[in-house]
Amino acid sequence: MRYQRFGNQYVLRLMPGEEVMATLCDFVEREEIPGGYFVAFGAFERVCLQYFDIQQKQYHDNPIDRQVEVVSLMGNIAWQDARPKLHIHGAFGDGQANTCSGHVASGIVRPTLEVFLTRFDGQVRREKDRETGLDLLALPRDTSERDGQETDEESESITLTGLGPYSP
Repeated sequence: MRYQRFGNQYVLRLMPGEEVMATLCDFVEREEIPGGYFVAFGAFERVCLQYFDIQQKQYHDNPIDRQVEVVSLMGNIAWQDARPKLHIHGAFGDGQANTCSGHVASGIVRPTLEVFLTRFDGQVRREKDRETGLDLLALPRDTSERDGQETDEESESITLTGLGPYSP
């Protein structure tokens, strides 16, 4: 993998044969990225997609053992048990214009994957949710506990890098 940093943003190029989850997790750990999100373009020689069965509370694998183009790939970065935890979804197309999509469990790059990653200043964490069995984002605020009245502090406008003004 090769990369270049631009402030809180990175551009990465994964090489043929690299596994997307392992390579990105290693990068996040080495660069000490506390949280963020990314998009990517490229291709895989094979990819394993997953579907979460809410009734059984487990993922089911759907391996795609052929060359596919990455139509869309996006994910976020969090930490759980002192390790990076990536959550990636993607859509992929084959040589006959068939598409498949889902939660990405793994993927072997061929010939390249170009990743555009934005780093957050604060740490994002995941924790196991008892109800679903999923590792969900551990966030401090619960809007269902509010009385419907926003304080001046809560309605304060913030700016996310590269996205412009945002008012929660």
